Amino acid sequence: MRLPSTSPHPALSAWATALLSLWLMALWAGPLLLTALEATTGIALNPHGHSHLYAHGHPFVDARTLLGLPNAMDVLSNAPIAVAGLWGLLALRRSHWSGATRQAAQVFFVGLLLTGFGSAWYHRAPDAEGLVWDRLGMAVTFAGALALAVAGRVGEQPARHALWTALPLAVLSAMLPAANGNVLPWAVVQFGGMALIAWLALHQPVVGAAGIRLGALIGLYALAKGLELGDEAVFHATAETVSGHSLKHLAAACAAWPVIAALSPRGSKAPARLRQNAAGRAA
Repeated sequence: MRLPSTSPHPALSAWATALLSLWLMALWAGPLLLTALEATTGIALNPHGHSHLYAHGHPFVDARTLLGLPNAMDVLSNAPIAVAGLWGLLALRRSHWSGATRQAAQVFFVGLLLTGFGSAWYHRAPDAEGLVWDRLGMAVTFAGALALAVAGRVGEQPARHALWTALPLAVLSAMLPAANGNVLPWAVVQFGGMALIAWLALHQPVVGAAGIRLGALIGLYALAKGLELGDEAVFHATAETVSGHSLKHLAAACAAWPVIAALSPRGSKAPARLRQNAAGRAA
């Protein structure tokens, strides 16, 4: 049995469209603003996007080698991200969801799968070229997450537009730093996209939506960023057992959980309750 498409939220759709437009304008304006800033101040950004390198030449504190694998913990900790993406794709095949929600979920899980491999490749020998592959997977994931949020809080058609507009621009923003060191579009994709998801999380799901817990998704993202920023502090706090960056990868893998939970056959009971409640109010 296929569940019906989500009913759009007209008022919220207008606001979401306006905010998405501003977000996309920022993506295009970002390179110009940063170029002007560099020309005015003479400050050039590191093409890695990292302001600090350790004595071993990498931006991450844990550079231990295991069985000949350099930066082993930061490399191997990406495996759960790839597993989460694959798990999500398999769970999606058994779900009843269709339309833009299904497309957005596919992009989200494929993004996680790509992130797992791209990030592992980058952390093995961090450089500007490898960082492109790392960010490409994350860009795909962010586009899918944003479209899922729009589908759940606004409607299917706006979600479809959001997905196929955000996806190519997010991919472009991941590639720009390798060409000119311009990380501002990438920052807009990452932080601006999550800000939009946080705003959408404040609104009620539309009738028939997948019921993804956006609060959990945002919380896991915040946890991952906190661990990333506390890379060295966590490394020392754990007696150099594990770094914050390695734990960040595990937190990122957990981001698949709220989406898988909502798209699984058990999670699909939530939209049914929403429809029953809506029918009761109408009666």
